[in-house]
Amino acid sequence: MPYGEYAECPNCGKTAHGEDEIEELFGYRNMGDGRTIPQSWCRDCRSSGGHDDDDE
Repeated sequence: MPYGEYAECPNCGKTAHGEDEIEELFGYRNMGDGRTIPQSWCRDCRSSGGHDDDDE
């Protein structure tokens, strides 16, 4: 996923455009080297444990 003004969840496909929407739907993570990047999975998928395709 390219970083910047766009984020897409690889689990559910949710998208966000712009810093405010990315913060609301995905959140950011501090990489410890001065970079702050969007979380790859959206907040909903991270909080639910993700894996929409789990058959268990």
